[in-house]
Amino acid sequence: MKPYNPRNIAALIPITLLMLTSSSYAQTSNYNPMLSVQEKQSIEAGEIVMRELVTKHDKGQTIETIGLIHAPGDSLVLLLTDYAAYPEFMSAVDEIEIVDKSGAESTINYILKPMLGLTKKYRIKIAPVKLDEQVWRIEWFLVEWPGLTPMETIGDTQGYWLIIEQTEKRSLVQYYVYSDPGLVPFGLGGLVDALGKGSIEDVFNETRAEAHKMMGNR
Repeated sequence: MKPYNPRNIAALIPITLLMLTSSSYAQTSNYNPMLSVQEKQSIEAGEIVMRELVTKHDKGQTIETIGLIHAPGDSLVLLLTDYAAYPEFMSAVDEIEIVDKSGAESTINYILKPMLGLTKKYRIKIAPVKLDEQVWRIEWFLVEWPGLTPMETIGDTQGYWLIIEQTEKRSLVQYYVYSDPGLVPFGLGGLVDALGKGSIEDVFNETRAEAHKMMGNR
């Protein structure tokens, strides 16, 4: 088990993949993100672009992360829908329980590693969909986990991974996450920070590293 890094928790409230503007991929131009020239250059150099977006919700925050992953789209879909394996490479996840599966949609329980003596748990429905020949989206939203107290769970989460395959060896990925940590005891404000931008960045990077390992990349 990898050492616990509290910044990683939010990323689990997990996760979209978008492509750069390119004439070679005109067929997926409808999915292109709005990126500046500098952002495109940064992504091509292997960096990631992160943005905090205006949220329509009263609480929480919305973060999107965009970067390249050197793997084909279908391989990334297989990696990100192997939910039971998340604890093997997402360091904030202690356990995943598969509650139900109906067609492509799964209901899963997230149990995060304890932080400051508090363990957060939540349940989501998540499903992949193929939007185009080279475009996939894996979308989730929070559902009720009966029996949990407000202190044990989170306020809300929803988001998606959008995966756009550019070549057989690389895809542009955007991880879009809205999260509200919910009720936090007095004195544990650090938990709110742990569910923020830094943790989302860590989850993206951990997923990218696992994909590169899977493909035999260094």
